[in-house]
Amino acid sequence: MSKLFYLYGIIPQHEQKESQLPSLKGLDDKHDVYLLPFGEIVAVGCNLDEQEYGEDQLHEKTNQMEWVQDKAYHHHNTLLTIREHFTVIPMKFCTIYSSEASLKQMLESQHENLVVQLSSLENKEEWNLKIYCDSVKFKEQVEAHNFNIEAKKEEISQMSPGRQYLERRKLEQLINEEVQKEQQAFCAELHQELESYSQNSAVKKNWNKDVTGRTEDMCWNSAYLFSTTNVDHVLKRITEFKSEAAEKGWEIEATGPWPAYHFANLS
Repeated sequence: MSKLFYLYGIIPQHEQKESQLPSLKGLDDKHDVYLLPFGEIVAVGCNLDEQEYGEDQLHEKTNQMEWVQDKAYHHHNTLLTIREHFTVIPMKFCTIYSSEASLKQMLESQHENLVVQLSSLENKEEWNLKIYCDSVKFKEQVEAHNFNIEAKKEEISQMSPGRQYLERRKLEQLINEEVQKEQQAFCAELHQELESYSQNSAVKKNWNKDVTGRTEDMCWNSAYLFSTTNVDHVLKRITEFKSEAAEKGWEIEATGPWPAYHFANLS
């Protein structure tokens, strides 16, 4: 029976001598995860039976939400285990090659690129930052201290009742604009500080409430690649930001370390 190769990630060959991968079951819960050396790099993966994971069979499986969730979770957890022991370039879920020979062709063509990327990731950690805001609470804070809003309120108070009605509608628009400005400024301030400690960063699209399952709005979503020597200081600064901003309606969530999903890939 023909064997496919499921690829989790690529690790440096020299680290294989320093650490050992624990025993892991592959995507199908039958084949073991194993290492396939190639020059200065090593592929981490498992075999799959083509009868079960060929193109048509895989297409059918990926249309089953429960299967996708279960196996994507397995893929992620396996990469977390690999990352605990090695520098790793993580592959996307369901990266499958028709054979070891097919995989080796890719490794040969991408060898230099993969070696360079692995070198850039050594002694680095990816951390993700998400910032949420209680919009009602924050709006109250902004209305209480924002100079432009106070000035507009004072201006309206001097007007005739008829004019005041029209201008109050403009005031609400101004308040919303100032809230948005202050939200952006807060997130940008923290991002710029974290960026100064990072080797690389990526700003991502905010998720809506249907995705987060939270009542607060997500105002910021980003990823950073930090040197391991900077991580403790960075987390301390995030904790300081978090405690200072909580009473204004902010919630800051830092998670990691993760495989370098945002800072390594096959070109």
